[in-house]
Amino acid sequence: MKKTTVFIFCVVLLFSCSEKKPLECTTSVANISGSYKVTAYGYKQTPTSPEEDYYPVIFPDACDRDDIYTFISNGTYEMKDAGLVCSPPDDETGAWTFDGNALTIDGYPAAIESFDCKTLIMSTADINIPGDKLKITMVKQ
Repeated sequence: MKKTTVFIFCVVLLFSCSEKKPLECTTSVANISGSYKVTAYGYKQTPTSPEEDYYPVIFPDACDRDDIYTFISNGTYEMKDAGLVCSPPDDETGAWTFDGNALTIDGYPAAIESFDCKTLIMSTADINIPGDKLKITMVKQ
């Protein structure tokens, strides 16, 4: 009986300590689809200039900072004025596409810099002047 108990304990210990493989995340319409909140905007005037925090520039009103963007797998998106609601609410809908390394939202392309199935980081260039770059960080809700 004692040997059986020790054997079962060792087996349980062996399996509970086995290394679990992390889930693989591929960038696809299925994985990108979901609800996000914008958590950061970074702006660089030139490739060598320091990145500026553009969050308060893009979202000067607090009621815009908690909005939820939902990318639906059928190629549409919804932006809901969540949390602190603006007056009037500024909900909107539109279209998005994915082509392997970029999202195009309402006709505006953004390169995907990274995506780990939780955080989506995109960038778009030539916003204000040639050579500048705006980086957008969104976190899945």
